[in-house]
Amino acid sequence: MIKRGQLLTEDAKEHFFKIAYPYAPFQEYVDYYFEISTSTDAADFYINGLPSSNTLIAFNLNKQSWCSLRDGGDTPTIFSHAHLLGHTSILHTGIYAGGMHTFFVKLKPGIAALLFREEAASFVNTHIDLSCLWKKELSLEQLVEAGSFRERITLFQHVLLKQFVNDRHHIKVQRLHQMMKAFHSLQLKGEKEIEKICQASWVSYASARRDFLKYIGFTPKYCQRISRLKRALKEYKKQGYHFYYEDFGYTDFSHFAKDSRQITGRPPSLLI
Repeated sequence: MIKRGQLLTEDAKEHFFKIAYPYAPFQEYVDYYFEISTSTDAADFYINGLPSSNTLIAFNLNKQSWCSLRDGGDTPTIFSHAHLLGHTSILHTGIYAGGMHTFFVKLKPGIAALLFREEAASFVNTHIDLSCLWKKELSLEQLVEAGSFRERITLFQHVLLKQFVNDRHHIKVQRLHQMMKAFHSLQLKGEKEIEKICQASWVSYASARRDFLKYIGFTPKYCQRISRLKRALKEYKKQGYHFYYEDFGYTDFSHFAKDSRQITGRPPSLLI
């Protein structure tokens, strides 16, 4: 049986964890970059990967692989080289061994569909060898030879500049991002509230839902639920049982716990 994982949040102070946020214009494409680098004698550690509308790109910078186990699965997926980890509706546990060094790019929702010219549905709950999507744009060797975390970020951003054009698809994804920001600022409890956001964006709910499925792979409601759960879990990890669940649209703690079980299969206490 796999060891219980923990939740690694963006504000983590762990010595093995580095994080950096992009400047404009890359904020439209990337939420943040991070690296995990452990000493060779470090014990394995386990991180819970929550369901998410984001897509990860992972570049292994040395020969030490790492693993990801799908909740309820028996066989971990082993990651070496470079992979795209699609947006997921299933809890995963990352298993990080001593001596690993991996550079991650957390793409904003919908960006993978534009970057790789694929339907978002093809990335849901899957992982793909990056060489199948990118041929010569950015080699793993370039990133390995880079001298620092910052240099790797610069290399990746140079590729983004070449890949993107301000076409109608990008404009639609930008609109979806604006709507998702509104998810964070309101205590949403259902589709009626999301419909109000659609009205403010001058788009029908049916059109927004179609675009969410096309570019992100999930419905607006599901994107809102998983985003809300993650933000609530971060606060629960800091404050414990008495955190202000109302701030996240939950009526009480049992509502929060029920949502956690429905989305991840686990109660909040087994996620943080």
